Amino acid sequence: MNIKYRPLKAFLLAVQTGSFTHAADRLGVTQPSFTVLIRDLEDVLGVRVFDRNTRGIALTAAGRDFLTRIERPMTDLEEAYRSILDLAAVRRGSVVVGALPSTSLTLVPPGLRLLRSAHPMLRVRVVEAHNDDLVTMVRTNQIEFAVAAQWEPAADLAFQPLLEDVFAAVMPEQHELATRSRLYWRDLVPHDLVLLSRGSSARDLFDEATGERTETGASASRYDVTHMTTAVRLVRQGLGMTVLPALALPELELGGLVACRLQDTSARRMIGVLHRRDRSLSAAATAFAGKLAAVAEDLGGKVSRRASGTKTPRSRAKGMEA
Repeated sequence: MNIKYRPLKAFLLAVQTGSFTHAADRLGVTQPSFTVLIRDLEDVLGVRVFDRNTRGIALTAAGRDFLTRIERPMTDLEEAYRSILDLAAVRRGSVVVGALPSTSLTLVPPGLRLLRSAHPMLRVRVVEAHNDDLVTMVRTNQIEFAVAAQWEPAADLAFQPLLEDVFAAVMPEQHELATRSRLYWRDLVPHDLVLLSRGSSARDLFDEATGERTETGASASRYDVTHMTTAVRLVRQGLGMTVLPALALPELELGGLVACRLQDTSARRMIGVLHRRDRSLSAAATAFAGKLAAVAEDLGGKVSRRASGTKTPRSRAKGMEA
């Protein structure tokens, strides 16, 4: 049995209008073409569904029985079709993504604004986590994609670069390293340090570059904190210097502090959209990734100039992890 959609739709329109002529107009075909559709349906079913005479049309007993069986399924089918069209056109839908806290300060908010402007009915949930946790969430389908760093290529993950980020040492203006033209990871070790917790990109890179050294100068201290703004406040109190991603600096309260870019090749990372290679992104996720790319294109040139050893302008900040 090969029943097609258009004969079924023609049948329902004929029932609704009580006329082949009016039903043909609703379907956008000529009356002879409409009659052929009804005849094709009757040929497939092997019964007549309409009695036709000069006064109009009337359902046969078989036609009435057929109507009761297909009316609801046809409504469900058309609703499912419209729903998929809405998803494809990004008129509705939802997406769950992950983001590094530094990207949640910078990339994600303007990306969400652009997305809402273009697709106001979309629902987006953003999960903030460290990079390793984001990779795990992508692999286990907890999030559709992550705005994260890719340290090493992975066969099961696809990565679309957005921008390169660098790390900077943030310190009071009067700090002895503030006037240095070039800084490296090793230069920080003898000094009082306010480090972000293990698992953050800044901390992991520091530990790897310095061999996870715990020794410091005779009078040096080490503070471990969770949020970037906590680190900045401790630095402002003169308790040490910290390492932060340059991407986040404009959103942090850095008045009276300087940010000096670290020159090590390891003090940089590529930020991008990370997702499973064997899963296609939904239309909503693709739309959001596109908006993030637009924001990243604008930010990309600025990030490389943010940590130049000069005083960083004051700006707003919220407590975040790195």
